[in-house]
Amino acid sequence: MLRRRRHAAIEQDEGLGRFVRDRLAEGWSPEQIAGWLKAANESGLRDVCTETIYAFLYRARQKAEELWRYLTRRRRTRRPMRARQSRVTINNRASIHDRPDAVANREETGHWEADLTICKRTRPVLVLHERKSRVTLAARLTGKTAAETVSVMVSVFRRLDPAVRKSVTFDNDTTFAQHSLLRSMFNMTTWFYDAYASWQKGGIENANSRLRRWLPRHLDIDALDDEDLQDIVFTANLTPRKCVGYKTPFLTMLADLGKSVQIRFA
Repeated sequence: MLRRRRHAAIEQDEGLGRFVRDRLAEGWSPEQIAGWLKAANESGLRDVCTETIYAFLYRARQKAEELWRYLTRRRRTRRPMRARQSRVTINNRASIHDRPDAVANREETGHWEADLTICKRTRPVLVLHERKSRVTLAARLTGKTAAETVSVMVSVFRRLDPAVRKSVTFDNDTTFAQHSLLRSMFNMTTWFYDAYASWQKGGIENANSRLRRWLPRHLDIDALDDEDLQDIVFTANLTPRKCVGYKTPFLTMLADLGKSVQIRFA
């Protein structure tokens, strides 16, 4: 009975329900909405967890609103919230469940998430997303091998101040199998999401979704040169974000680390 009342919190609070619907319509993920409320950024509104928001938008009485259309994956029905065991073995793989609260709660700068974005051709784009500031970096790969991927990551992280290269969290794609090189070269800690647990990586999923505005799936990535790609990255990082108080990701990172920090893009 207590669980039913807790999960119905959004329906019972008109102001909270309106806030959740409005933020979903603006492209916020349930995780971002829950985090914003938990940080007490909305006076007069109670905080609810990510699972409560998912339960709300998939509840039968909300079906007519089709709130699921605002989600990145746009699934009409929700998949069971359980992680299947990965078939892939990645050496020295540390679980996301070992990640400290300071990283999970976005309390300090320097912790990244990594993923690949695929357009028309199979040549992927590596996307790196900093969890606290929301700074997003991107670089094209010539292939999807682990060696190529880690080589590009090393090139990107080498250009960053050591203060902003503390850790990276990956999914279980074998393209990230050589993650240990980041440990040995930069002393960066690496973690991995549970297999098939997309709800654990809302930050990088949101970053990919934003880049899709300029990198749609039908785009021929070979027709886009590196300079054009970096123009897109700069545009994304110089756009104010509500979740960081309408500052840009760049300004948010600089505010945390000081104006002496410089980030260069290849």
